[in-house]
Amino acid sequence: MSESSRKGKHLSVEHRRRISEALKGKPFSVEHRRKLSEAKKVKNLSLETRRKLSEAKKGKKHPLYGKPRSLETRKKISEANKITWRRKKQTLA
Repeated sequence: MSESSRKGKHLSVEHRRRISEALKGKPFSVEHRRKLSEAKKVKNLSLETRRKLSEAKKGKKHPLYGKPRSLETRKKISEANKITWRRKKQTLA
């Protein structure tokens, strides 16, 4: 089945679980890891595109606009920031 013939079709939860189980523990080849790495890298976007993306997420258009963060979430963010700053200080020292 080619990729284009699956477009728009959804797999059942059970089918996705079975695929997941079948792939667990299967190592990725070096070539596949390289392709995954390339796909994750940020592409060079034009200034116009970056401006449009920025405008699309400002103010009321932002998905989290008006939704307060829970105390638990704020603590997690705080701890993550502390770790980040500790690492930065270590590299500068």
